[in-house]
Amino acid sequence: MNCTTTISISELIGTSVHTREASNILMEAIEKDLCDYIELDFSNVEYVSRSFADQFYAEKLNYALKSKKNIIVSNANETVMHMLNTVSKTQNKKHSGRDMFPIYKYSSQKQLDNFLLSI
Repeated sequence: MNCTTTISISELIGTSVHTREASNILMEAIEKDLCDYIELDFSNVEYVSRSFADQFYAEKLNYALKSKKNIIVSNANETVMHMLNTVSKTQNKKHSGRDMFPIYKYSSQKQLDNFLLSI
């Protein structure tokens, strides 16, 4: 279905995301969604653990490739972005093409500026 939906991570899981199980909960919500564009809103999420990020990255990539859906990370703070980027560099690179590039979205110029200054 050609539509966009937003899943609030802080409402679904909380402001501090620690476990691989949290990734499973998030992926269940994504898989139930019928839209082609799924925005994961990380507003108010202060921390994600490496174990969550590792599980989430692998599952998100596999699901996006299999379903041909776009999964967009939005409004993540510098700490969350750093962890997601760090984990993305450690994953098996068996996939190629544009699907390997994560998509990030920001609601404000300040969030984008903070991300760009952090890399």
